[in-house]
Amino acid sequence: MRMGGMVSLPPLPCQWPDDPLGWPRSARERKETCMSQTRGWTVPSGIGGWLYLVALGLCLTPVRLVLEIGRGLRLLDPATWHAVTTPVRPAYHPLFGPLIVGELAANGILLLWTFGLLYLFFTRRRIFPPVMVTFLIVRVLIQAADLLVALLIPVAAAAIGPSVYSALGGSLVLVLVWVPYFLRSRRVDNTFVR
Repeated sequence: MRMGGMVSLPPLPCQWPDDPLGWPRSARERKETCMSQTRGWTVPSGIGGWLYLVALGLCLTPVRLVLEIGRGLRLLDPATWHAVTTPVRPAYHPLFGPLIVGELAANGILLLWTFGLLYLFFTRRRIFPPVMVTFLIVRVLIQAADLLVALLIPVAAAAIGPSVYSALGGSLVLVLVWVPYFLRSRRVDNTFVR
């Protein structure tokens, strides 16, 4: 079976009634009757259709997470770390240290989770759809929690711009689009079967 293909079952011959009077009279009626009887025999399967976008997103997610981890590691530079975690400094807040460490830990966990998702996706494991749905929801929850904690820190809250809200909104839209797709798609049901 090729990737992105269709699984075709052998078509059944059209079932005509035994009574010749019940046969469709015109060629058009015969064609419509035959099509309605054989419809549904070709089902989508394999990595194709909308799953190409899922594959692209999954392949790009580790790159984005590595860049975010790199930005977070720069905050662990001794001068920066002391500026935000030393009580006598103007940028100090008791939640700043846990926020930085929490972001790094969450991004590290999401990175490992993404590698697992890539394996499950390309090996077409049956467990991929529920694990992917959980990943999408957890990622939005982590982003929302991160934003809420950052809003409690005055220096961090002042630095939050529209891009942070749009990133959270974009992740929420992804959840609203992809979760129903993974739960209802025939292609997903027919692809992840191992």
